[in-house]
Amino acid sequence: MAKRLFIDLDKCAGCEECTVECKCSYPYHSDNNGILSLREWLHFQLICRKCEDAPCVNACRYEALEKLESDKTLKRNNLLCVGCKSCAVVCPFGTIYFEIIPFLTFKCDLCEGRLEKEEVPLCVGSCPKGAIKYGEFEEDLEKNRHKLDNVIAQVTSWKQE
Repeated sequence: MAKRLFIDLDKCAGCEECTVECKCSYPYHSDNNGILSLREWLHFQLICRKCEDAPCVNACRYEALEKLESDKTLKRNNLLCVGCKSCAVVCPFGTIYFEIIPFLTFKCDLCEGRLEKEEVPLCVGSCPKGAIKYGEFEEDLEKNRHKLDNVIAQVTSWKQE
């Protein structure tokens, strides 16, 4: 079973310590664009679920996404991404959201360099309420699937000028 982030929204106080730690201590990592508000992203289920078949990887004809065999984490190469949104369209959980900056997507890489040293992601250690954990968790998809109003996933339309 692959390790993943587990965020308990009931414990989260909305203090943004996890966001500050991610942006300030880890801003220049080549594969990390930073996360604006971890709590906001969680409310909209924008955390990768590490699907076994990884439809987003299979949909990318430019090979900009890669699923690492070691821990099933997705790795994104922004220089190969052309912004076609194929990955966002096929993602069953709507976890790939295109921001305003063309050709870039926000994707938490779980502090890849820290994982290689067997350290936890920075957001885990920075949470004063212990709401964020990293490890192997059993999940019941039927029990843990929640509809968020009428929108589960949304892709913003755009055109290149």
